[in-house]
Amino acid sequence: MSSELEQTSQAWTRAWLEQDAATVDKLMAAEYVYITPTGQLLDRATILDVVKSPEYRASGSRSEVSIVRVGTDTAILVSRWQGRVSYQGRLFEEDHRCTSVFVRDDHGWRVAAEHASAIGGKPG
Repeated sequence: MSSELEQTSQAWTRAWLEQDAATVDKLMAAEYVYITPTGQLLDRATILDVVKSPEYRASGSRSEVSIVRVGTDTAILVSRWQGRVSYQGRLFEEDHRCTSVFVRDDHGWRVAAEHASAIGGKPG
């Protein structure tokens, strides 16, 4: 994985853990979409509302990238993410296989799409 892509991926994860909405916004492509473990589509604005919410907290995170495919202006990362997330009064113990699609523009790598599947078939 290129060092620039690796730095972007790490900054993305760190921003979520630190609830750094400005960095999430900066690293998110305009066309960003997230597909939840239950199949729901969440757009960029919805995801920004989540990370900005005082009701959102993530902790105990562990992420391990297992597959990386890098093209000229696109990259796909497959990883396993484990952690705890609290949102709107609910606690989620998550163990997900995640696919992240990155696109490169004039400002560097951006996250364009993510999909999370619950390992063991039980969505958070």
